[in-house]
Amino acid sequence: MLRYLTAGEAHGPALIGILDGFPAGVPIDREYVARSLARRRTAAGRSRRQARETDSFYISCGVYKNTTTGAPVAVMLKNVSQFAVLDPSAIPRPGHADLAGMLKYGISAAAVIRERASARETAVRTALGAFCLRLLELLEIKIFSRVVKLGHLRSEDAKTIMRELEAAARAGRSLGGVFEIRAENLPVGLGSHAQWDRRLPSRLAAQLMGLNGVKGLEFGSGFELSAMKGEEALDFFRKGSPLRRLTNLAGGLEGGMTNGMPLVLRAAVRPVPGQRIAVRSIDLKTGKTVSAAPGRSDVTAVFASAVIAEHLLAFELAGAVLEKFGGDSMKEIRARVEAWRKQTKKLLRG
Repeated sequence: MLRYLTAGEAHGPALIGILDGFPAGVPIDREYVARSLARRRTAAGRSRRQARETDSFYISCGVYKNTTTGAPVAVMLKNVSQFAVLDPSAIPRPGHADLAGMLKYGISAAAVIRERASARETAVRTALGAFCLRLLELLEIKIFSRVVKLGHLRSEDAKTIMRELEAAARAGRSLGGVFEIRAENLPVGLGSHAQWDRRLPSRLAAQLMGLNGVKGLEFGSGFELSAMKGEEALDFFRKGSPLRRLTNLAGGLEGGMTNGMPLVLRAAVRPVPGQRIAVRSIDLKTGKTVSAAPGRSDVTAVFASAVIAEHLLAFELAGAVLEKFGGDSMKEIRARVEAWRKQTKKLLRG
């Protein structure tokens, strides 16, 4: 079973990630992982902190001579921006984990909760996801993302988007948005219809909804399907060899499994709650209404979230591949996937 675990805090010494169950024989170098981290760090709408962070990292085990060994992969990512002492105030920021975390764990300092809940932790998840992205790449599975909405703006024109970001930055406010991810050339039958927790959509949803700020998710035509008649919402087969679909309303998923069409999903990302303007809160020590200190947050997280989501999706898809095909090495896995593709292709040709 493929799994990961992370540790560390936003302004602590480092973030740590462990990827367990990853196969041997996957060629990967530091530059490959660094490119993934750079894409996350330099995405549009980022805060000034990203200019200081270099995402310097160290792979302590699981890789030998730029090839995975089958042992757990451990990555340590250093934080440049560190706090020697945390703010002891008991002023929770609205929209953050502060209040619920303080009450749940009996902690009076809001910053203690906020440090772990921070989206900074997604840097190490991205690093681990790069390994999974590489595995899929070797199986000729491709993952793409794009932002399809920024605030109320539906545009992919870079100049229009930058003007919107600059206006929000000047006003000290944040923006939400929607991103789309596509995964192409997936083998048919990843996931299962047999049990709810083996259904691939539920697993993908868990990964994406675990990403900071994601508040909604749809597969394929998603919510639009609710307004269609039954026959309008079906992806009919097209006559010919091989058998294909006329549409992809289901987004490549039927009955909890991949069906051979591209996997398509969209996620709604709320505006970053840590705005650069002060917001009202309550001091839990005094009971008085106060202003929570403004943060150094992003103008928007939607562009960075799209990049991170690619890596989270890659993790879950890599896990589904390993579950279906097994194998301890990349050589074994690749041979089994190729054999399965030939088999399904033959069946679809009739």
